[in-house]
Amino acid sequence: METTKVVQITCIVYQPITNKALGAMEALGVEEYDLQPCRAVMLRRKDGFMGIGEGIGLEEELSDRITFYVSTDAAEIALQALVDACNLTVPGRGSAVCEEIDIVKGSAWNGRPLTPVPGTDDIATQNNLASITCTKLAFGRGNSIANSVLDLGVPMPLVAAGTGTGLRDKLGVVRVALPAEKEMVSAFVTAHETHEVLGSLFDSARLDRFGAGFIYGTPLVRGVINHMVVRGQRHAASMEQLIAAVDDIKGSLEWRKRSLGDEEAEANRRYDFAYDLVNLTLICNEGKISQLTQAILAAGVSGSVIVRLSHARFDGAESTVFPSREMTELIIGKDEVEEIAGVILDAGLFDKDLGGVLAIKPVSVACNTRRTA
Repeated sequence: METTKVVQITCIVYQPITNKALGAMEALGVEEYDLQPCRAVMLRRKDGFMGIGEGIGLEEELSDRITFYVSTDAAEIALQALVDACNLTVPGRGSAVCEEIDIVKGSAWNGRPLTPVPGTDDIATQNNLASITCTKLAFGRGNSIANSVLDLGVPMPLVAAGTGTGLRDKLGVVRVALPAEKEMVSAFVTAHETHEVLGSLFDSARLDRFGAGFIYGTPLVRGVINHMVVRGQRHAASMEQLIAAVDDIKGSLEWRKRSLGDEEAEANRRYDFAYDLVNLTLICNEGKISQLTQAILAAGVSGSVIVRLSHARFDGAESTVFPSREMTELIIGKDEVEEIAGVILDAGLFDKDLGGVLAIKPVSVACNTRRTA
């Protein structure tokens, strides 16, 4: 199986800012992109009236998750253009990150050089970041998990809806008793927070129960992440702005380790983590993914969540890639990649009418269970 190493850029912004991100991408020379609607969840400070109704409540706002692929040497150029266009250095605007992936040869993707946007080459981005994903959640549980994310001080968790596959597909007539709708919650954190956040969310989501969900983390190369947890500040500068200023002065996020203590070592004592895992992402035209998931399940892979994407090209040219797409992510062992990828390709992912993409990226850690002693 031949692969090409590329970088996936992910930009998450509130929907009123989406056009700014797309404008920056078009100026860069990005050819095509995928877009997934989500709900960004945050806390809102409420002043109330004469002390009545005062407090902090949960609030959500419609957002877009935009993804596209670039060559490894163009990642920083793309990030800087997005940060500048969307003003992402201001807390509460959104995030833009990049991660290294391997795209399997034959995927419906063509790389092209990007054109740097003038005046953005001095924008600083951060390293040592990670993405946390809690998937296969029962529909309606997303906001409660997002609330737990915010309680940990992690900003802007995203909730996305999808359709579950797995046990339900194997039950025949009985499957009608199990709802297909699922939710996924994702957030960006600093790399040294990964273990503690995974463990805490594992507990709050009660993922030790059968079929309750699955949580894992993937490494990010660089990016700028939204630092706003609570809206409705009462001072000239919010805590998030002060933290961002210190990040800029220090040149990294490493200084935050002092405040977190040795959570990773403590988490390792309390949870069983899995490390030898890989994320296998497949994308194809809408209505075509069922033939792939059936083959995957027959090969012994546990269920996944299928989400819908919108695909667009800036030049409007005709393509085998439909405007409506479907995506699923499989978390499997490193030693299973060749076998499962072969099953997916044999099932027709690269057939002309599927417009398929198969990508491989590392999973830094997944949380399996909580230790009882």
